[in-house]
Amino acid sequence: MSEISAIWERIEAWHEAEGQTGNLNPGASAGAIAQAEKDMGLTFPPELRESLLRHDGSADGGWPTGELLSLERIADERKVWMDLLGDGTFDGNASHNAGSEALQAGWWNPAWIPLDSDGGGNGAVIDLHPGPQGTVGQVIDMDHEVGPSGPKYASLSAYLEAMLERLAEEQS
Repeated sequence: MSEISAIWERIEAWHEAEGQTGNLNPGASAGAIAQAEKDMGLTFPPELRESLLRHDGSADGGWPTGELLSLERIADERKVWMDLLGDGTFDGNASHNAGSEALQAGWWNPAWIPLDSDGGGNGAVIDLHPGPQGTVGQVIDMDHEVGPSGPKYASLSAYLEAMLERLAEEQS
């Protein structure tokens, strides 16, 4: 069993024990994932593909950070950021994180995939184009007021593990 599947089994068990199975969406189809990759011009990391096949996001408010994004919501969130990047909104922030070894400089990178959302313009993103000391697939924090920071988690598996820990804390 893969690491992603093992973590999802534990997350699903928590939701079942709490009577909250409706918070997790059914999985996306392989075709829908492939179409989303094509539409965004990105290749999703295998961990993300596997996760989306299992659960295509969560209900709004059904995730410790607010909402685990579905393919549709990933596309929506990414479009907002890409439109802002394209219209020059972030031009004044081109040197943001310039001293970071883990992140590329700038306020938004086209090789980032939104992962979750707090409903206020903030969320975790998967970084497919890290700085020289970063790793492809690291999960960083994107705050609409202070910009990107991190990495917060080394991988999607580490992110999901942290979300499981937050769920367990809520239970106690």
